[in-house]
This record gives sequence, C-alpha cells and structure tokens, in this order.
Amino acid sequence: MRLFLTCLGVDGHDDLLVSVTGRGATIGVVLNAIDDRPSDRALAGEIEHGEMTRLGLRPVEIDLREPADVARLATVDAIWVRGGNTFALRSAMAAHGADTVIARRIGDGSLGYAGYSAGAAVLAPDITVVAAVDDPSVVAAPIMSGLGVLDRPLIPHVDGTYAEGAACTELSRRLSSEGVSHHALRDGEALVTLGGHLRRVAGR
Repeated sequence: MRLFLTCLGVDGHDDLLVSVTGRGATIGVVLNAIDDRPSDRALAGEIEHGEMTRLGLRPVEIDLREPADVARLATVDAIWVRGGNTFALRSAMAAHGADTVIARRIGDGSLGYAGYSAGAAVLAPDITVVAAVDDPSVVAAPIMSGLGVLDRPLIPHVDGTYAEGAACTELSRRLSSEGVSHHALRDGEALVTLGGHLRRVAGR
C-alpha cells in the first residue's frame, strides 16, 4: 500500500510524494471533490496539473463520473485526489465503480494514492462524522461509507486558525472527548506509507 495524505496540496513534501507515486509516473488527477463548484474546475485543473508536472510526473485528468475515465484508472501508476467536499467526491467514486477499483489497487500495491483534505478523508471506513464540516446535501443521496483504506476517520486542518480549520479542530476535540479514535491531521503534516505502517511526517 502506498499513501500520501495531507491537508493542502503537496505542502512541501515533494520527495515523499514522488516516493509514493514513483518517479516519472503517469498520475490521474481527480477533481471530483469540487463537482459542486463547476466554475472552479478549469482553474483547479490547471493548478493541480502544474504541480504534478513540476514534480516530473505525467498528469492526466480522470473524471470519476465518466465510465471511460474510470476504465482509464487501470492505465495510471497513481492518482492525485484534490480536496473539496468529501461527499461530492465519494458520490463520484461510487458512480461507476471507481471506489472498488481504487480500493483494490491500493490494497494490492499497484496504485499509489495521494490526496489532500477531502481526498484524504474519503479513505476512512466511515465518513459520517465529516458531515460536521462538509455539507452532505451537495449530492442527492450522500454515501456515508468511506473506501475503508484507513482504519479510522481522518480529520484534516486540525489546529488551523481559519474558519475551516476552527471547525475541524472543534470536530477533532469532540471526537476525542467521546473516545472516538481518529487521525487528526494538521496543516503541513503528511501521513505516508510505502507498504508498512502509516507514519506521520512533521511540517517543514
């Protein structure tokens, strides 16, 4: 299993990301977490493609709402999953079976998975708690199960000083007070695995 998870983009961990994807890898760029904000898609795609190209990777956009693009998941070495709304992303992953393909390929080690914010949170066994910070109503029938790659919920932006960070911090504190184990991920940190245990890498 190869995972690279952050709160916001590469976040200064260039070498770690490339170690997960493989040098020169073909990487699928997934923007479905902003399906509820279609006017942002073009600029977001330009930014994410630029970041992947900067790292020497070969980005191709994959729209998980399109069956032909889901089929293309078999041709990429890794995927880069942008943040946004976790429920919009989860819905797109389920639309044509991408969730099954992605989870299977992560499990057998054939796909490197890199994602941030919602792109990280969606890997939990269950994403119900994320409804406290992400609006499930952006999709008609929200799915509360995650991909089950992680062993517990992941809450990004913990200890952030901006509005989203404050909401995520409050959620993390509430879960802790209720005895709910979760990954509390702070801006600048990365959670990474290259086949072994998930490890936390401090911000730079």
